[in-house]
Amino acid sequence: MRSLFTTCWILLAAAGTVAAQAPGEAAAPVDSPAVAAIREANPTTPLELAETAGLMVDLGRVDLAIEYLNKLLSDKPSDDDLVKMQAKLGSGPLIRLQTLPELQPAGTEVAKLVFAAVEKLTRNPAFLQAQVDALASSDDVAVRRASIALRGAGAAAIEPLLLAYAGSDNPATRDAALKIILQLGQDAEAPLWGALDSTDPSIKAAALSALGALRSTRSLDVLVGPAVAADEAPEVRRAASKAVVDIVGEPASTSDVEKFLTKRIERYLAGEPVFAGGPFAELDVWTWSDAAPHLTKKTLSMADASTVWTAHLARDLAAIDPQNPQNARLRMVTALQSVIALDGPNAEIKGTPADAAAQQLGAASVAEALDYALTHPRMTMAAIAACRWLGEQGDLAALAPRNGQPSALAAALSHGAYRVKAAAADAVLALNPTSPYPGSSALIEALLSFAKTSGERIAVIADPDSTRAQELAGRLTELGYTVLTRRGRRELFDAAYSTPDVELIFISDAVDRPGAFEMVQILHHDKRTANTPVGVIPWIEDYSRWQVRLTDDPYALALIRAHDAEGLTGQIQQMYAQQGRLLVDANEREARGDRALDSLAALAAEPKYKFYDLLLYEAEIADLIRDPASMEAAAALLSNLATPVAQSALVETASEVVRPLVERQMCAKAFADAVQRKGLQLTREQILRQYDRYNASEIYDRETQQVLASLLDTMEASAKGVRLDQPGLVQPVMEEVEK
Repeated sequence: MRSLFTTCWILLAAAGTVAAQAPGEAAAPVDSPAVAAIREANPTTPLELAETAGLMVDLGRVDLAIEYLNKLLSDKPSDDDLVKMQAKLGSGPLIRLQTLPELQPAGTEVAKLVFAAVEKLTRNPAFLQAQVDALASSDDVAVRRASIALRGAGAAAIEPLLLAYAGSDNPATRDAALKIILQLGQDAEAPLWGALDSTDPSIKAAALSALGALRSTRSLDVLVGPAVAADEAPEVRRAASKAVVDIVGEPASTSDVEKFLTKRIERYLAGEPVFAGGPFAELDVWTWSDAAPHLTKKTLSMADASTVWTAHLARDLAAIDPQNPQNARLRMVTALQSVIALDGPNAEIKGTPADAAAQQLGAASVAEALDYALTHPRMTMAAIAACRWLGEQGDLAALAPRNGQPSALAAALSHGAYRVKAAAADAVLALNPTSPYPGSSALIEALLSFAKTSGERIAVIADPDSTRAQELAGRLTELGYTVLTRRGRRELFDAAYSTPDVELIFISDAVDRPGAFEMVQILHHDKRTANTPVGVIPWIEDYSRWQVRLTDDPYALALIRAHDAEGLTGQIQQMYAQQGRLLVDANEREARGDRALDSLAALAAEPKYKFYDLLLYEAEIADLIRDPASMEAAAALLSNLATPVAQSALVETASEVVRPLVERQMCAKAFADAVQRKGLQLTREQILRQYDRYNASEIYDRETQQVLASLLDTMEASAKGVRLDQPGLVQPVMEEVEK
């Protein structure tokens, strides 16, 4: 094939350019000798097809170039063939295919296919290890190719490079590995930070040495601790000390390091950003595991990355003086925060550094940490993790009162943050107490609040100008929200507190008595809306002033009035970004609502849980049956309660002819079960009304009549077969039923 292309180029040079077609002619292109020779060669491999497509472009036959590119795509070449193609052609011809307008979309598809295969290969651990092994070759060309491949892999190459730098017996390999790490520059820093989690002194020392050689001033926070920590291996302390000297020019004393780390941690916990970036900026955070693959990357928000960084510093501070109880507690709290930042609010705590710190200090210290976190908004993720850890331990002592007050875990059941309350409820249900404990009613209140979800995404608007309110409501509706518009204070608060599904609140600065600022404060001091994002929409000339006024509220934001859905979407993303890991979407709320109903039903069914006294909440439980999403579980729960309110709710729901038949049948069955469990609990008036409904049902379908008849059958069976619609018999029978 190579000689064929050489011949084609000779023919092309001799013939000059392809003869131009006369103006106005529409005849099909005629193959030049060069084109004919190439077509006769019948290229088939991916490399041949790609080369041929490029030649056809040069010969003025874009139509044939596209034909060859489409054949390449239809052949579905393997990743190996695509990588060989890139190695042969280089990136230039592929970029040309991607950028020539007349070759689209086939040119772009081919280029993307090749680049994806190359990307996949350069991230393959076996390939990267082979390139590191090639650094020891005596073949300069092989070493150069391996170096190019490793540099091209970027941060993904740090693990094999670091392992070679730390443990290779070949000095040339170690030197080459360090050289490539230094060439990667800032791309190498984050993976090297992650390698400091290693328990292998040689790995940790190698990472410290590399950071020092990079002169990485950003790394100073994580270098100073190991330099003075008494428990660190000598090689780790030496590497860290040298790195500090390389960066700042002089060694650091233990007292200076303690002061430095303490001040840094305090500033970060107070909200000072560790890393620069906007509200949507993200950072790759790497963690090290002793099991391969050692380095794992997670892309986090800047806030979560800062949380992980702060936990690293607190760990280093605690290692300097292991006997310092204050530093040990700080290490545990920040480690708890870090677990949620890394793995999300549903993360298992067992087996993490946070678990190790908690086991070392004990459950009482975790409870104290939870108590502290519940009152400090920046420690909310630590509260979530502490609840989960206490639930994982299975020790009912976590619910024991403290100084006559409910335990921290019981107190968390009433917290304003949805996720804290959810983690606390999960923990208490996992502990499964069967005797009273202080604060037990908060569990029922939490479960009921979860059960009230409708699965909707609700936004509330407060604006006295109805035209502006409707304009904003229309855009929110386009984006999939159910919108509640309100003009005044009381209406706004009623709407905001009405359901756990309120995700966003928008307030115009034109509202009065109280004003917008006071409304924000009231909303964020109420546990039901403490973490709900609120956007204040001022007049444009007041925007800067409102930005300043809302600076100290992490869940409030000044907004410029959006005039299209795209602008509003960007503002909503900013509002959600304020919640970070505390954000709960509609699907999760709906799933938790279902689980909450199941838990309530289980508590109502077992006598051992009677101390929860669900009768106090029967009216709220009865309201749940109105929602089709929760009707089935609510019917089962009301059947277990079997109180007058519960039986009445079941009868009324079963009698609503506008409801689907299956729902009415379900409620009728639940009513029969309730009567069998505790007897008939309805009043004379309710019973007679049910006879009236049945007598008026002749206009309805047969299935509806059967449902209404089944309700009367249940009532009469409980009343010993007496017709309760006969006035002379009703009162004596009811007296007998009551007995």
